[in-house]
Amino acid sequence: MFVILRTIEPASGYFNKKKQRKILGKCRPVSCSSENGMPFFMLDVLNGKNGLDFQLIEEKCGCYVSRIVAPRSISLPDNSRLKRFIPGISNGLFILNTALETIKKINPAPNETGITVIDRNAFMCSEIQNLLPYGSPLRVVTSRPERYASACRKIYDEFGASVVLRPVYEPSSKKDIVICCDGATAESMNNAAVFSFKRGIYGKIRFFGSHIILSEKHREIIPENIEASDFAAALTELCGSTAYKSAVFSDIETNGFVYSKLSPSECLECYIHDI
Repeated sequence: MFVILRTIEPASGYFNKKKQRKILGKCRPVSCSSENGMPFFMLDVLNGKNGLDFQLIEEKCGCYVSRIVAPRSISLPDNSRLKRFIPGISNGLFILNTALETIKKINPAPNETGITVIDRNAFMCSEIQNLLPYGSPLRVVTSRPERYASACRKIYDEFGASVVLRPVYEPSSKKDIVICCDGATAESMNNAAVFSFKRGIYGKIRFFGSHIILSEKHREIIPENIEASDFAAALTELCGSTAYKSAVFSDIETNGFVYSKLSPSECLECYIHDI
């Protein structure tokens, strides 16, 4: 579970401000349903002329003080127990889903492309089999190959296919689609099509994914200044919810002058066929 900070702007007028401060000073985190996981909490906080009262917020958040989802425009103090939630695996899952959806739209023949998943901490073991129909070889760069043993065995038993595990990325002789589930890219990827949730400078064509479209129920209660992907990640990792397990990034920025007016799938098709 976690706490969302919902910032409230000061009321107008002396008496209204005084009443508002009193009400917000006494309020406590309110439990909200996550639909199919543990609940999360919403805390209204006054964003006055001196900013937020972090000491008061810390007292109110209790055991969830290190699980804070706040507007990105707000910097939490370094000398406080308040800690912003930093996604561990969700952004990697979202970019994998995004890449898969983009690839499906052009449905390349496996002999046309190779696919490499950068998953150094082996978080995507159960997801990679979805990529099998679209590229050969299917390679995974990981520093935890033992975690992939079960997934590789299952893929071989059910599909007769092999997953190539590597400690580092090596360029492919084929057109290679690289999915960076930890966000990091490398110069050796300069001839590849690279998907990442971090802006990078490497890759012949680069796809940067951001933003998640929330469900209608969540859109009604989540403040607009809370980044949707931060909320979706927290719900997935801290509440055990599967509501956004299949979510894709709704905004895909393509860094490539030749492809600037094309959709992501059209860009990828141009890359594969040297158009």
